[in-house]
Amino acid sequence: MRHVFASAVLAVFLWSAPLSAVAQTSPPSAPPSPPAVSTILKVGTTQMPPFSYKNAQGEWEGISIDLWQDMADEMGYGFTLEEFDEKSLLQAVEQGRIDAAVTALSITPDSERHMDFTHPYYLSGLGIAVPDRPVGNIFIHVVRELISPQFLIYVGLMGLLLMISGLVVWWIERRLNPDQFGRGPRGIVDGMWWSAVTMTTVGYGDTAPKSIAGRLLGMLWMFVSVVLVSVFTASVTTTLTVGRIEGKVNGPADLPTAAVGCVSQGTAEDYLRHIHARPRQYTDIHAALAALSAGELDAVVDDRPFLLHTVREGYSHKAVVLDAHFDPTLYGFAFPLGSALRKPANVVLLRLRMDRDYWEKLTGPYLGE
Repeated sequence: MRHVFASAVLAVFLWSAPLSAVAQTSPPSAPPSPPAVSTILKVGTTQMPPFSYKNAQGEWEGISIDLWQDMADEMGYGFTLEEFDEKSLLQAVEQGRIDAAVTALSITPDSERHMDFTHPYYLSGLGIAVPDRPVGNIFIHVVRELISPQFLIYVGLMGLLLMISGLVVWWIERRLNPDQFGRGPRGIVDGMWWSAVTMTTVGYGDTAPKSIAGRLLGMLWMFVSVVLVSVFTASVTTTLTVGRIEGKVNGPADLPTAAVGCVSQGTAEDYLRHIHARPRQYTDIHAALAALSAGELDAVVDDRPFLLHTVREGYSHKAVVLDAHFDPTLYGFAFPLGSALRKPANVVLLRLRMDRDYWEKLTGPYLGE
């Protein structure tokens, strides 16, 4: 009997042992929290005015630097700045050797795979700088416009319509009205003369159609001529006045036919070639703006904030930056993947970015906006 009881106890123990083991197994651990961040951050940056650059005293300043300083103060962090070139800056962020990259970094799908970004703090894009005043004297401007392909094509179309109208009226009137529209070349010339004086509303009255068909044609030609002459006058006036005041380039649509410059191997060059423009390449933005000031170019295309800053600093009386803003790019700050800085930085950044007075005070000294 004792053996039976012992066997039963042993069987119950062996059957319940796995259940006890399962019951005592600890629940799955929670995902690891982001690594802690030191109160003194290692921040990388690079020369990219007006967002980050060294002033004459060797101190870092710019839109990005000032914005980050305000964000760090509000988050309770101090930081040290270390200079990189753009490529090594991105590598330092990706490898976690710095806590943040503070400059104008483009937020792209490819870069998002390797690092974390804040919300965009600046919508950038390409801009156009043009001469502050159109170069050259008015006589050269008028001659250039009068021999332009567009003007010559319009004059040619008007001349063609005048010839057709003259030939048709001569063909209708040559038998019924031989005194005014005679046979042969002289009659054709008379038809052209009638068509010309009717178009210009001079109306000498020395020749006039007498047949019903000829007079109907004359009425039609009078109304057509009013429209043609009005459009022609408006076109010439616009070309010789508005074009003189505004210049040759007033937006991206004017770039393919203009003498436009850009920095070699930059984003502006890629864009200009994409729209089939023929850009003149320069080593830096200062060389391009110098050529613009000298009258060698109609426009210079580059990153718009960079253009605004450079024109403001050295070319304010020689060039202006148009309101045109195209080929947009989003700028943000970068952190290593999984950084605990991203969330608090975004909260502070959004609050500052939505404060219009703050943003105007931040960007005004650098962009003049």
